[in-house]
Amino acid sequence: MKKIYVTLFSFCCITLGINAQNNAAISACLNGSDLSISFDNSYNCAAAPGSLSGMATIGFHSGADSWSTVIAWDDATALQASNDGADVYTVTFDPSAYYGVAASTVHFVYNMGPTDPAGAWASEGKDDDGAGGCADFMVDIAALSPCATNLNEVVLNDIVTVAPNPANENTNFNIILRNSKEVRINLFDLTGKLIDNVSNSYMTKGVHSISYNTSSLNSGIYIFQVASGDEVNAGKLIVK
Repeated sequence: MKKIYVTLFSFCCITLGINAQNNAAISACLNGSDLSISFDNSYNCAAAPGSLSGMATIGFHSGADSWSTVIAWDDATALQASNDGADVYTVTFDPSAYYGVAASTVHFVYNMGPTDPAGAWASEGKDDDGAGGCADFMVDIAALSPCATNLNEVVLNDIVTVAPNPANENTNFNIILRNSKEVRINLFDLTGKLIDNVSNSYMTKGVHSISYNTSSLNSGIYIFQVASGDEVNAGKLIVK
């Protein structure tokens, strides 16, 4: 699994850095030492048992650093992920304080424990392993970006990641749209000069991946800007 490095640049509103196999299901970001993880149940692994839809809270079963330190969903200190009303479940915590170690990665799955403790694992929230099965989610804390940067701290509905980053010859702009809309992707140098219009097209709701050949670019740091409707995501793209 490749890490996704997204670094926020000053003119953007917000970007979410995530490092999970199924980017559609999970978004994560940092607010100081606090880690915020959101799980969109509509993108849950298709092979996961049951359904977590409509629950006010769901169980957060997690561990730090390859499950070396575990906080089980039913531990007295365990957190629960709360539904925002649209089946997006969010949990926010300080990983070092929560696990009692200087955590670098967080591994986790979800269940219906708060709703049905006796049958907690009858419904699960898991990652898609890309081979028809499910896997645990994993977030690499060092790869995450700040949760918000504008004064109003507006949380975007759309999620943008770039991988691989750094890029050698090719990279992919991975975009998750909550609604169909026009999407424009521009690439700038550090002086603000427009280098390339990567894409300008109407995209439907869902997951999109736009491949981009970087072989004609000089090695260095570039700024990508993804405008989708009235939202703007931006970050650094490193070309080797």
